[in-house]
Amino acid sequence: MKKTLAVILSLVMLLCCVPFTANAADDPSSSHTEWAENHVITSTNELLSNVNYTIKSGYTLTIASNVTVIVPLSCTLIVEEGATLRVYGKMVIQGQLRVDGLIEKGGAKRISVDDTGSTMVAVRFPSLADEGLTGRIEVSYGVSTTGDPYADLQEGFKLTSVSDAGETVYVSLNEYVYVKAAIKEPDPAYDKFDDSLMTVYVNNMPQAYGQGVYSFEVVSSANISYAPWTSDTDFLSTFNIYLPTGEGYTVYGREGEQSALGETVKLKYGQTFSFKVEIEPEYDMSSYEVYIYNGYGWTNLDPSQDLADIEPAKPDEFGYYTIPEVKGEHTVYVVGVVANETLLMVGNILDMVKNVFEMISAFFAEILAFFGLAA
Repeated sequence: MKKTLAVILSLVMLLCCVPFTANAADDPSSSHTEWAENHVITSTNELLSNVNYTIKSGYTLTIASNVTVIVPLSCTLIVEEGATLRVYGKMVIQGQLRVDGLIEKGGAKRISVDDTGSTMVAVRFPSLADEGLTGRIEVSYGVSTTGDPYADLQEGFKLTSVSDAGETVYVSLNEYVYVKAAIKEPDPAYDKFDDSLMTVYVNNMPQAYGQGVYSFEVVSSANISYAPWTSDTDFLSTFNIYLPTGEGYTVYGREGEQSALGETVKLKYGQTFSFKVEIEPEYDMSSYEVYIYNGYGWTNLDPSQDLADIEPAKPDEFGYYTIPEVKGEHTVYVVGVVANETLLMVGNILDMVKNVFEMISAFFAEILAFFGLAA
């Protein structure tokens, strides 16, 4: 009898040492259920237990069409990084949904959140060292429910800095995230680099740029990455140079560039640009001046005010004017081009006025001499 009991106890102890895995159907009372296999929910009542569920990395949970799954108040559904949630039916979150993995395309729009529920979706920012961008950029982010950067990025809306070492932040499903990847300027006085060229990618897809930020809607976990820095040249700012064409003259660049052709002259930061003023024969008596004004498209400047503090540009021996190093936008302004006919007419008038003045002076001189009052 004692031997029999000893054998039974040994078998019980052996069974206790065997690992045991349960799913929601096997053990509804378990506190945490893990799906380490692909699983399809075909019944609305299948996921109603007040337990926690985890979709393990490498596996997929699918909610079939025409099925509504409710995540109850005391329940958390976790989608691990590397796991996938497919929602072909509907999902209602009364508890919590945490997404470190993938929600298949279109699924986020089929997930609704009650007042008691919440969602946490991972947005992963990489280490700048791993991206080869240490000391190159400063990254910050903001969250919005509207997705309108023009309205959101006004006074009061703040962007939060991201650690250069990288970090993971959690935002709500279907919110919008703004990412600013500002390129560090070697000289704060000039915009050498164009931030819009530092493209932000989400899961390897380039995002929309506007109002100085890249933005995207959070419909799954997001792995952020940036444009690779291979050369400074790839990120240099481009500036506009306005070359005017007016009555009697044309301004064109050394390579034949002309704003009058409908194409703005565009130059990269640091480039040298030379241009020439060509005067038509009927205007070649003009004594004109050329100004290089900081700013683009200023065609109605007042020379007595807007150009008062600017020295006229001087041409070289070949008649070319030069901007030695473009660091901003410029407008070329030409003053004093007048038709030869007008100049001759004005000259004749001046000569006539001079002659009249001399006649009047001579007349009064004779009167004074007549009365003996001459000097």
